[in-house]
Amino acid sequence: MRRLAALLLLPVSIWLIFQSNASFIATGDFSTDRLIAQGGDVDVMLPTVGGVLGFVGGLVILFGGVGGAALGMIGGVIVAGYAIYQGAPLWTGEWQVWNNPELVGLAILALAGFAAVMGRD
Repeated sequence: MRRLAALLLLPVSIWLIFQSNASFIATGDFSTDRLIAQGGDVDVMLPTVGGVLGFVGGLVILFGGVGGAALGMIGGVIVAGYAIYQGAPLWTGEWQVWNNPELVGLAILALAGFAAVMGRD
């Protein structure tokens, strides 16, 4: 079951990385000036860092390593905590919850938490 949580954590984290960098990816302009300008934007960097930590944590869990759940939970706390700090609503009234970074961050936090409390295989 722990590996199942890890397998669910990987696409959720990739989706968050893609969602937070969609404007950068959609233009196809991968110049270093644009990358550096976007790197200073906290609204882009914190969800990206949280998604990367969730992804790396999912890989560590999947391959049976130690500490992957902690990495994933830290990533989820970064994403969800920053969104709550900004005052973003958790429920926007739409059923497309995958387009809400706050709920995706909470999903990363929950999946990593489930992986942390499940027994090792």
